[in-house]
Amino acid sequence: MIMRRVPMNALQGAIFELLKTKQSCEVYDDVPQEAKMPYITFGAFTWKQNGNKTVDLSDVSLQIHIWSEYEGKSEVNGIADDVIAVLTSWPVDISSDKFNALSQDIDFFEAFPEDVGGYHGVVTFVSKIQNIN
Repeated sequence: MIMRRVPMNALQGAIFELLKTKQSCEVYDDVPQEAKMPYITFGAFTWKQNGNKTVDLSDVSLQIHIWSEYEGKSEVNGIADDVIAVLTSWPVDISSDKFNALSQDIDFFEAFPEDVGGYHGVVTFVSKIQNIN
């Protein structure tokens, strides 16, 4: 029997660091009251065990939210383009937490107007992760 682990804290931390260092939009886990748009936050995630009795594999997804006060789509689309380029160009390193990202990609991107003005985009990141503990 193998001990299963959920890699979401490790994954979110690694994505946070990649986005902080490889693109210019602010990234928050907890948005400060004085934050100015545009910025990026993390949303819902999924975790599904996909291994066997001897290997702990997970299929995970993480929503990355892009918030903008701009009334058009161009700001959100440009930030999403940067986020997608970063997350498909640099590996997510979660080895210090004893996980290995075997694959990483973008499942989809959507953008829509907010009721109170501005635009909101959601990039859904997907990965297959192995617990190497």
